[in-house]
Amino acid sequence: MIELIPGVTKEDYSDYVLYFIESLTEELKQEIRNRLVAVCHGVDQARSGRKIYSYKATVKEFIKRYKTSKNVSEERKKGMIGELLVHVILEMEGRFTTASPFFNMEERSFKKGYDVALFENKTNSLWITEVKSGEIQKGQKNASAAAIGLINTAKNDLKSRLNASNTSLWLNALNAAKVSMSDSNHQKDAVMKLLEQCADDSLEGNNSSDTFNVVLSATLFHPMSERIKATKVGQKYIRVVNENLFKKVYILIIQKETFEAVYNFLERETVDEK
Repeated sequence: MIELIPGVTKEDYSDYVLYFIESLTEELKQEIRNRLVAVCHGVDQARSGRKIYSYKATVKEFIKRYKTSKNVSEERKKGMIGELLVHVILEMEGRFTTASPFFNMEERSFKKGYDVALFENKTNSLWITEVKSGEIQKGQKNASAAAIGLINTAKNDLKSRLNASNTSLWLNALNAAKVSMSDSNHQKDAVMKLLEQCADDSLEGNNSSDTFNVVLSATLFHPMSERIKATKVGQKYIRVVNENLFKKVYILIIQKETFEAVYNFLERETVDEK
């Protein structure tokens, strides 16, 4: 067990990693503050100095999206907080450069297409990420089973999308990369070329999931008194690899007790932030 920052520990097995958010410490809150604008809007926007891309405006926009109607489902709330935590953790770790913003650009609904496109800095390769978030479901006997259930859903979603001839998914990914990545980042051109090739292949019906690297991610909201077991995640990783659905697979799992604590923190920020 490694401490990433106070309040966040991880078990890293190279091909799969588990993060345990033990508490929403001041250090984690500060990481969220430092990264929120770039995560939600993109790097250049975060550096622009424009009021619309200020931390205060971004937090308020996050809250609006979270409360987009009076009857926002619990699943949407869990999904938003879960995906935000994945973005923040990925940014902290530095293995990948995020090539898609958290916010959907057109409206306050969920993004259409892939949750996150990632560029691996060491290998200059593209990774398509799907994030699933939730709590233990009826019939799931423990936290490990619940986490593996979320990973399975992510796997099936990507299998379906990456084998489909749906050019709009790749056009959305291209637009997202244009917004998210800095124009001064030399990696942006490489990402755009990779995504354009994916779009061309999709148009011609040549896309196949086994040509893509994927990150299958799950955020499980469950008491820390029962932790997800790395051995179970490792077994799931081997099963997914043996299905030969994807070129490479990386599994990222986060466990946190509740999703409300992160939202409550952000909501307080709209009042406290001057």
